[in-house]
Amino acid sequence: MSRHADAMTDRRFRAVDELIRRVQRVAADRADPMHILAQMITLIGESDVDPYAILGVLVEGAVHTITRHIRDERRPDAAAMLLQLLEERLSAHGRRGGAG
Repeated sequence: MSRHADAMTDRRFRAVDELIRRVQRVAADRADPMHILAQMITLIGESDVDPYAILGVLVEGAVHTITRHIRDERRPDAAAMLLQLLEERLSAHGRRGGAG
């Protein structure tokens, strides 16, 4: 590993450590899990973390939520609503989602 790669890795770990400390401070101040999650997403979105890694984690969170907390018969509707919401939010920010 090059010296540059080592420095990048160290910087990323420091950034992650700082994010963890900030999230812990938010969590200590407020016990509302939805508020904590929203704050975490905001903090991570403002960091130097790889955006594709962030998207991967968010997708895994959505899949986990749907498969663990939504009844089997409601999962297709929940997944469709999630995709629709994503399209609407991208459109609201002037971007098109999907492949087309």
